[in-house]
Amino acid sequence: RLRRLVGDLQELSRLEEGAYHLELTHMRCQDLVQQAVDHLAPQYAEKGIDLSLEMAPTPLMVHVDKDRVLQILYNLLGNALQYTPAGGQVAVRVRSELQQRVDIQVRDTGIGIAPEHLPHLFERFYRADPSRSRAGGGTGIGLTIAHHLAQAHGGTITAHSEGPGHGSTFTLQLPLA
Repeated sequence: RLRRLVGDLQELSRLEEGAYHLELTHMRCQDLVQQAVDHLAPQYAEKGIDLSLEMAPTPLMVHVDKDRVLQILYNLLGNALQYTPAGGQVAVRVRSELQQRVDIQVRDTGIGIAPEHLPHLFERFYRADPSRSRAGGGTGIGLTIAHHLAQAHGGTITAHSEGPGHGSTFTLQLPLA
């Protein structure tokens, strides 16, 4: 855990200082999301969580660093898996309502987030429930790294929840190529 924390802190430091390089490539956003979902689908099945995927019917091309965007998606899908109890649902939706960006939504029926915590979720080490053990979770900076990676791609990441017990929705927005 300590090695992982040190690695995450080093990565976050590089992102905050702008000391990183993106390997940009044109690709279909749907392919990227499908890869992330396929990677985590066995863990969802093992926990008994229904994982669904809804894709835009037309190709949505993005100019991104594939590994870095996968890192964001793994974080969002991993958090949804962690905070959704067995028997719950996680829906991933890829769409483009505005012709300049693609929205990738990860919506869960998990524990939800109290409104006062939403503005702080992307701050390093912030935990909405400080009583939760770090032993079973991550380093507490995954969403912070995801936020910086989204910005590095000219995008954003946001969180929404109606409160505890009502699940949450995280939306990654990326510019279309």
